[in-house]
Amino acid sequence: MPQKKAIKLTSQGYLDVESELNKLREEDRPRIIQAIKEARAQGDLSENADYDAAREEQAKVEARIKELEYMIEHAEIIEGTPKGVVGLGSVVKIVYMDDEDETDTFKIVGSLEADIL
Repeated sequence: MPQKKAIKLTSQGYLDVESELNKLREEDRPRIIQAIKEARAQGDLSENADYDAAREEQAKVEARIKELEYMIEHAEIIEGTPKGVVGLGSVVKIVYMDDEDETDTFKIVGSLEADIL
């Protein structure tokens, strides 16, 4: 049986995943269920755009819930790395040689937390 791959998250990333999961379960799911009930009350479902949209949104939310549950179940929290070593969880400060007053700071995170912008 193939071994499940650990999902590397910082502690903040783990909290963000939990927060999103709770929002989807406690706010979005009930709102969508209500929208489906209201659309069903309108009658004929074969040509009901509101019903189709609500069902599509429900499918997306349920898929995201499963994805987040998997992430939490297989999460490996990244602890800090030793000073002088760059790895997941490290905070790196870049000082530019031509302008030492200009610096950039980056936190090294796993691919699921990365914000490429």
